[in-house]
Amino acid sequence: MNTKKDSHQNIKGFVLQQGESDCGVACLLSVIRYYGGDSTLETLRESSGTNIQGTSLLGLQQSANSLNLEAEAFEVDELNVFRKEARFPCILHVVIDEKLEHYVVCYEASEDGSFIIGDPAKGIEIWNESELLTRWRTRAVLILNPTAAFEKVYSSNQKKIVWFKELIREDIPMLAIAAVLGIAIAVLGMTTAIFSQKLLDEIIPQHQTQRLWLGMSLLAFLLVARAGLSYLRGFFLLRQSQDFNNRLMDDFYGKLLHLQKSFFDTRKTGEIIARLNDTRRIQQVISYLVGNVVIDILVLLVSAFYIFNYSISIGLLSLVSLPLYSFLVWKYNHKIIKYQKEVMSQYASTESHFVDAITGISVIKSANKERIFTQIGKAYYQLFQQKIYELSTLGNRYGLWNELLNVLIVTAILAISSFAVLHQNIKIGAMMAIISIVSGMIGAVSRLATTNIQLQEAKVAFERMFEFTNIKPEPTHTYHQDNYSLPDINSLSINNLSFRFVGRPQLLKNVSISVNKGQIVGLLGEVGSGKSIILQILQKFQNFESGDIIINKTLSIKDIPASIWREHIGIVPQDIKIFNGTLIDNILLGNVIEEGQKVVEFCQSIGISAFFENLPQGYLSIVGEEGINLSGGQKQLVALARALYRRPKVLLLDEATSAMDSKTEKFVVELLEKLSANMCIILVTHRYNLMDKIDHIYHLENGVTSQSELYIS
Repeated sequence: MNTKKDSHQNIKGFVLQQGESDCGVACLLSVIRYYGGDSTLETLRESSGTNIQGTSLLGLQQSANSLNLEAEAFEVDELNVFRKEARFPCILHVVIDEKLEHYVVCYEASEDGSFIIGDPAKGIEIWNESELLTRWRTRAVLILNPTAAFEKVYSSNQKKIVWFKELIREDIPMLAIAAVLGIAIAVLGMTTAIFSQKLLDEIIPQHQTQRLWLGMSLLAFLLVARAGLSYLRGFFLLRQSQDFNNRLMDDFYGKLLHLQKSFFDTRKTGEIIARLNDTRRIQQVISYLVGNVVIDILVLLVSAFYIFNYSISIGLLSLVSLPLYSFLVWKYNHKIIKYQKEVMSQYASTESHFVDAITGISVIKSANKERIFTQIGKAYYQLFQQKIYELSTLGNRYGLWNELLNVLIVTAILAISSFAVLHQNIKIGAMMAIISIVSGMIGAVSRLATTNIQLQEAKVAFERMFEFTNIKPEPTHTYHQDNYSLPDINSLSINNLSFRFVGRPQLLKNVSISVNKGQIVGLLGEVGSGKSIILQILQKFQNFESGDIIINKTLSIKDIPASIWREHIGIVPQDIKIFNGTLIDNILLGNVIEEGQKVVEFCQSIGISAFFENLPQGYLSIVGEEGINLSGGQKQLVALARALYRRPKVLLLDEATSAMDSKTEKFVVELLEKLSANMCIILVTHRYNLMDKIDHIYHLENGVTSQSELYIS
């Protein structure tokens, strides 16, 4: 075992600063990195079931097992046994401030009674035995041990490199052209300094009029050429920027939409939108690297060559700037990364709040809570601005030291070159050329040093995007999708189904439901009993723990590709999503030009069209964002038409008539009775007047279903 000091140095880089709800996954990520592996917070949140309240020790155990860490959770009876037999590092479940549950990493338990603790909120601390016992009241611990299949960090880094290479693969020719043009521009940029030296030292003293006019003409031509090349380089970079941003957005957004629904259930909308905005930061840095850094590097090399040609001592002095600027970059690197992460994280939180407030404006106004939400929004935004201020202050301090270095080096070179002129070692023209070249060289070095800030910002943005794109997408098939055909569905049976959210107690323990084509089956239960979860499982939005769902008494739903299965499922959910567009857009969710007439004809054929034709512009009526121009019952009719137009073989209805008047509800019930001959229908409802239309009723209580023949008129 290492000494305490050595251990402290070994582990201090693994402790993360995270929010309270993230402390569990922050600790798990610390242990993963301690063992040489890597993951992302998004992956760990997903696999541990972390939400805004955090996660449980069971959730962390399940997440660790998914990453090939052998995880064992238990309660410790005796501290001495824990000190001697536990494997370190391990995760402890502690309590802080008398009531707040928290997680920390215990890296080492020394024989002198001290413990090295990694707290996500504070960093590395040394606790004595009394402090540990006071905070570790639950005595719950998660022991982690890497298995042979545990993935080392180089594999994770390799994935990032592969993803980035794939993103810029198509840009390489254009970036190469821009780089070559940049090199030409850098070389031409030296012409003014060289011509000035020749002008002062040779042409003017020797009255070489013809050479003067020739030189001026050549200089003008080269400067015009430089301007033209700069224009071309800018054009290529703009084209590359547009293509790259479009491609990155297509790749990121496409992968985002193919993630499992549970991913979106556990994240705020503003946080996801903030990740979409990260594409701009990445592209800006790529353009900067190709458009400026390449030129600055070449300016540095060419300048050093010319300065050494004039004076070796001045050349050596100019090179002293390199280690000084490198030290400055190293000194501020960690803080810059930390503050940039905090700014991006707070930006996501702020945007999430504003999205929630704006989309929930009717609730806010109904409760007369404009003032309190204004205060909350102000607090979010002020904290966001505070993070920006802290980052900007750090950048300002960094810039000050950068400028002071510039002044120091330029002044020293000016002094040495002046003394060289006085001692007639160089001429005045050479001195002016040296000063001009050195100014450009120091400027290039200075810009290269500040490049670190942009690079770190792009790195943070890249890793934030990679967190999402690296999440395992929703499985779409088990067979080759093109060759798979789903047979007609005559029956659907849910057999002994159990389900739990990751890290939580079982919600469903023994659910069994059967429905045949031509039947309407009702599902009753108290609020929160899991009825809607059953419908989500049937849509393959959630994975069940045990049991099975069987089609036609032989085919398991597990063996049906999700995209194929959903083609045959119709759903009217409890919370209906209405998109900002026309009524027909919301029914079709597709190409209105190609299928619009078919939608109208279908709605007319089932008799639902009368409800839509009464709208101001009929099917072309603008429904507004979130269907603001529709009533609750009209939204349910839109969702029903949307589901039925798909000609589903299984229809799932979750309180599908709860907002309708009795006349409209009667029409819907009669319509379902007519259509049920061609489909299996499962209806979740609390409307007792529908019970006489239902073939079988299942009650869900305490995670178990029971069948009832009770009908209520």
